[in-house]
Amino acid sequence: MYRYIFGPVPSRRLGYSLGIDPLPSKICSYDCVYCEVGRTIQKTIERKEYVPADLILDELFRFLEETRFRIDVITFSGSGEPTLHSGLGYMISKIKERTDIPVAVLTNGSLLWLDEIRQELKVADIVIPSLDAVSPEIFIKVNHPHLSITPDKVIEGEAKFRKIFNGKYWLEVLIVKNVNDKESEYRKIAEAVKLINPDKVQLNTVVRPPGSGRAEPVDVKELEKLQLIIGEKAEIIPPFEAKSEKGGNLTLLDNLINMLEIRPCTLDELSAVLGVEKESIKMALEGLKYKNIMIEKEVNGEVFYKIKRKEGVV
Repeated sequence: MYRYIFGPVPSRRLGYSLGIDPLPSKICSYDCVYCEVGRTIQKTIERKEYVPADLILDELFRFLEETRFRIDVITFSGSGEPTLHSGLGYMISKIKERTDIPVAVLTNGSLLWLDEIRQELKVADIVIPSLDAVSPEIFIKVNHPHLSITPDKVIEGEAKFRKIFNGKYWLEVLIVKNVNDKESEYRKIAEAVKLINPDKVQLNTVVRPPGSGRAEPVDVKELEKLQLIIGEKAEIIPPFEAKSEKGGNLTLLDNLINMLEIRPCTLDELSAVLGVEKESIKMALEGLKYKNIMIEKEVNGEVFYKIKRKEGVV
């Protein structure tokens, strides 16, 4: 089993993504209503080496040497906000020295106003920051940020990073029903997009079950409205499609636990990533349920499976 590596997990944007979780728990600068991991345990903007960077790298390189999984991208994401780890730039550089697999960073964008973080992230291949709201009251309602963070600060940081970053820059906007699904807010987001100038804007809504069950998805027509307002750079994130069958070097149960500890997945996704028949996956999931370490949640008619966190069920 691995402590800091998870997946590969099916990503609608990145394909088969091998995740790196550089934080020991849900440590973040936000506490978003839609977060699939659960409530933020420690809300902070303090950067430090929460986990020794070399331990993470050793585990990653061992995984890459042993695995038979298809990996399209190595992604820093996981439990909390990856830019809070002070060794992020060091880890990205070391990974790029050892492999040609692209490195992506999924970030809420809240700390890009710090020059040190912009410098560290500019060596990545793909950076996907978020911007879910511009109005201060809606920003607080959807993201529950650290008190020092304002939407203006986020937009300023994301715009400054665009000027020095030559990789793929995709801005994500996630819309939650009855929270930030207002046309007036869409128009403010569109103006912010002009300032940030990303390569594209990826529109999303609640797809996987949120950790605390507080968020609901909007209808696709709502995303189409936002897409029209933003313009040609905007796209609605499509469903994940399996590209090939996989094989792994862990037991089926170990692989399931490894994937589901961080991210809820459907039966179809688990079967596609692991290259295992659905009936075998079902039997293994029943075993995890029997051990009382897994939960099920239904979202939009699809059942998602998730491993319970040590702090409690998420």
